[in-house]
Amino acid sequence: MFLDEVTITVRSGAGGKGCESYRKRSDHKRIPNGGDGGDGGDVVLKADAQTGSLLPLQSKRIFEAECGGLGSGNNRHGRKGEDCIVKIPCGTTVYNKQNHLLIRDLVNPDEEVVVLKGGKGGYGNHAGLPPVEGAPTKELELLLSFKIIADIFLVGLPNSGKTALLKRLTGAGISEAEYPFATKTPQLGTFQSDFDQLRICELPAVYEASGEGRGLGTHFLKHLERARLIFFMLDLKSEFASDFKTGYDILLSTVERFNPNFLKTPRFWVVNKSDLIETQKPKGINLPKAEKVFFISAKTGEGIEILMRQARSVLEKNHETANQKG
Repeated sequence: MFLDEVTITVRSGAGGKGCESYRKRSDHKRIPNGGDGGDGGDVVLKADAQTGSLLPLQSKRIFEAECGGLGSGNNRHGRKGEDCIVKIPCGTTVYNKQNHLLIRDLVNPDEEVVVLKGGKGGYGNHAGLPPVEGAPTKELELLLSFKIIADIFLVGLPNSGKTALLKRLTGAGISEAEYPFATKTPQLGTFQSDFDQLRICELPAVYEASGEGRGLGTHFLKHLERARLIFFMLDLKSEFASDFKTGYDILLSTVERFNPNFLKTPRFWVVNKSDLIETQKPKGINLPKAEKVFFISAKTGEGIEILMRQARSVLEKNHETANQKG
């Protein structure tokens, strides 16, 4: 199960009421000594590396911090209310649902944001004034939008071999199927080499009518926002494209309609099932010369080493460029 968008309600803790209390001196004069109420708890959203989806939040939906304790006599302050800490996946963007204003984008593990401060505790009568109620609880509706953080994303037409490639690269325990749209949700795995490890995500298939909401639609393309490299996968004999150029046009136009900025991300064109190619290279590819095309077989492993060597090279260059800009 996977969920990448959810609305929740959060409530801060109310401040505790100040106490009205007196002590009687030997001369029978009453001295006010009521303590202040404790502050209410905050509501904190925290990025957690062990949380991979927003699904755990779906069943609860309302998250409340504890109210502050009541003040008491002898100038004793009330206890501060416990904070409510909501764990969310790394890569979650937090919005105010009412006006859709960005609150925070939580990307790195243990990053956190206080979305509601607890109410201030009320004053007791120790200063000679009447006791005061604590500040009331506050409520806020939040929209949480999770975008997967990965180095490489696999995007392709149905039956283009995305799942087979993910399994070949990462050993991910996912089952392959011969029918279209078998991948219903993003699938993740980690590619490990002698030098590094890369996180790879397979997205559900798209085709020409996906932009109209058919198939599984294009909602999952939003995860490309955090991609460092995209593998666009083509198949030798796809029932969803008459030739390579058609498949190329379908994939590019679908992504461009969803968000044209995603086409600025470095991309490889991966032609799968090269074990079925009788000659060295099939005719009719007709892709622009600027595009980087790789012929592989997810089934036999042919071409995989060259593909990943080039992928690491591109990612390393991008990382160096980002550091120089930083």
